[in-house]
Amino acid sequence: MLNQCILVGKVNKIAVTNDDEIIITLGIKRNIRSEDELIENIDYIDVKLLKEINATIIDYIKENATVGIKARIKPIEIDVDGSCIRVAEIIAEKITFINTKTDDE
Repeated sequence: MLNQCILVGKVNKIAVTNDDEIIITLGIKRNIRSEDELIENIDYIDVKLLKEINATIIDYIKENATVGIKARIKPIEIDVDGSCIRVAEIIAEKITFINTKTDDE
């Protein structure tokens, strides 16, 4: 069995939590085909970085950079109003910088 996913997209937002974890939001384009047209949509996916790569990545990653991420999916349970909800967390294990130039450059 293999728990692995590959995501390629633009870094939309970079956030550092109180626990010094880095969470980046990737904007990933996807096309939806309707009967007569092709509609382009963007999915925004939060990706948590492993602590081992935090120190290296934070110095180089910028918003609007295009990156490739090798990640795994980690199921977690969240308590919401006494009800337990299962969600999937995306944990980045490796990041490859595809294009670090922003639209301004």
